[in-house]
Amino acid sequence: MPKKILYESAIHQLLWAGKRLRASLPPAPAAMLADWLAALQFENPGPGAVLVKWPGPAAGSHTLSLKPARFYTRGDASAHTQRQAEAGLVFADDRVMDGNIAYFDGELRTMLAAARVFPAGLPDQPPAAADHDRKHAEEVFHDEWAASEDVTKINVRHRNEACTAPEMRHIRRALGDLRGRTLLDVGCGLGEASVYFALEGATVTATDISPGMCEATRRLAAANGVNVATHVSAIEDLGLPPDRQFDIIYTGNTLHHADLAATLDNVVPHLKPDGVFVSWDPVAYNPVINLYRAIATRVRTEDEHPLRLRDVRAVTARFERAEVAWYWFTALLIFILMVAVQFRSPNRERFWKKVVDEADQWAWLYRPLAALDRGLLAVLPFLRPLCWNVVIVASHPKPAVRR
Repeated sequence: MPKKILYESAIHQLLWAGKRLRASLPPAPAAMLADWLAALQFENPGPGAVLVKWPGPAAGSHTLSLKPARFYTRGDASAHTQRQAEAGLVFADDRVMDGNIAYFDGELRTMLAAARVFPAGLPDQPPAAADHDRKHAEEVFHDEWAASEDVTKINVRHRNEACTAPEMRHIRRALGDLRGRTLLDVGCGLGEASVYFALEGATVTATDISPGMCEATRRLAAANGVNVATHVSAIEDLGLPPDRQFDIIYTGNTLHHADLAATLDNVVPHLKPDGVFVSWDPVAYNPVINLYRAIATRVRTEDEHPLRLRDVRAVTARFERAEVAWYWFTALLIFILMVAVQFRSPNRERFWKKVVDEADQWAWLYRPLAALDRGLLAVLPFLRPLCWNVVIVASHPKPAVRR
């Protein structure tokens, strides 16, 4: 894109951010904001930047970097649109616009704070803008993760069948024969589950908020000789045709990233009346895992919220039948050993991936601890919420939640 157009587009996007904020304010603050916006001056200090100046209330300036802004267009737009149409899918939203809203709204608020336009402080961020910020942060984080992985080296069957992957082994047993069944993987990540289910005979559609993760899923599918249709969308707004339904909906390690109520309202209607919903996610209560979360800030996103008991009940309440299983109680000793004995950094490795990839190394310890967990959790069920992960297998969505 020519540099002049980039420069002018950035100014346009910043002014639109101001218009969005004005619409959320009472008349007096909105008028103050309009006057301040009208007094802004713009200069081009060099490639990839816009210098914004203001005369008051506290005179100052701010440089907008064009690097994080989303001015690109999809180079394969026609081909991508055709693939989406053939799969019966549509985009839930405009990913480019979402990125711009998140970036320019944030930059505007930074400038308003520096200029002291609102002496009492900035008004609370509108919910819609906050949601855009959260989704944008999730997308960027997972795009970077996807770019750092060579998915062709992933052993898909091992990732899903290893002894240290009890959640997936439980889900696989619960689903039975997958041949000829349609499956929606919501929040597919690198695609290990999507490709595994395709290898087992399912017709798989995979969605993720991250275009990079969707691309990684396609590469992993190609490397394993299967086809997986991908679709970029947030879990709270899949953008699927209302009548598009699946035999199985799977969401692994994803619900704790999302607005649970909005997710259930959006996802459950896409399950057939006799379909099966399966999920697994971390739980909020174990102090060892909570310490790990506090340390491992570079391998997880800030908005994660592990499931609480009320969240588990909210999911199961949407179905006529539901089974809940809990995993990793005493077996969490493995994670302690990874840090205390092997001196491994939670910020340099994703332990939940490594413990599966290294299943053969840990089997001697994991198997007896898993057996101990089964016994303890059967006799002392109040210990179950102290586990690391919870698995939900549910079927027959209640009519009240269908659209």
